[in-house]
Amino acid sequence: MNQGNLKHLSLMLVMLLMSLLFMSSFSETAFASEGNSEYRLNKIYLKNFKNDFVSVCTSPARWKKKDYLVLSAVLGTGAILYLFDEDIYSWAQERKNPLSEDFSNIISNFGNGLFLGGVITSLYSIGEFSNKPSLRKTALLSMESWLTSGAVVLSLKFLIGRARPYTREGSTEFQPFSPGSSHYSFPSGHATSVFAVAAVIAGQSDSKFVDILVYSLASMAAVSRVHDRKHWPSDVFIGSALGYAVGKAICRLNRSREKNRLDVGLQLSPYRQGITISYNF
Repeated sequence: MNQGNLKHLSLMLVMLLMSLLFMSSFSETAFASEGNSEYRLNKIYLKNFKNDFVSVCTSPARWKKKDYLVLSAVLGTGAILYLFDEDIYSWAQERKNPLSEDFSNIISNFGNGLFLGGVITSLYSIGEFSNKPSLRKTALLSMESWLTSGAVVLSLKFLIGRARPYTREGSTEFQPFSPGSSHYSFPSGHATSVFAVAAVIAGQSDSKFVDILVYSLASMAAVSRVHDRKHWPSDVFIGSALGYAVGKAICRLNRSREKNRLDVGLQLSPYRQGITISYNF
């Protein structure tokens, strides 16, 4: 079996394992009706997506003191890594070997858009065909987090224009507004994407094992970007933190929306007719 087939087989096995785990790890207790259209790809979802996107992008205007303290801690850690980017990068490159190359060749795909899109599509499809609205919900929130974080990352890459390691220009070379991907190093898109999806899956899951699994895979996928000469360590750290923050924000916005939702139901039968109204607050 050649390397390409081995990689594809490994990814398919991991996706199958994750799908089986997810089917038994998400609670349905919060869903009173399978007909709840909010957790399907429709106009309601797109409206919520738009509102959440705007809310995430404008959230710094509503931050409190603790939020700025967290931001300071993240940026401070990123600044320290920035100072030692080339040293850490060189250390990682000196320790590469055929085994690490093969492993990184597989694990790096977990941050790839095609793979993440496949995971999200699989979750949604399984939720649709197995009557599990919680899986549909997780898939839709994951897509929301993935696309929202992706828009933020692309904007930062274009504005900052940091040179990637493989250009050999050094970690302090910046060309803002550069159209070429060779200067799209900061922050890491793979790290951001995989943590944006992992944070949502972990936030919706009832299983600690699933939480450990998705965050472990996300961490390894993020670190592989340094191994593969695509990013500096500080790119990966900031990207991971950004993806995690967006994923958690999307989950909070969804919980807030559910908490304040008005549900109206119509009951018709030969023995009883009526309307039920419930308001969650």
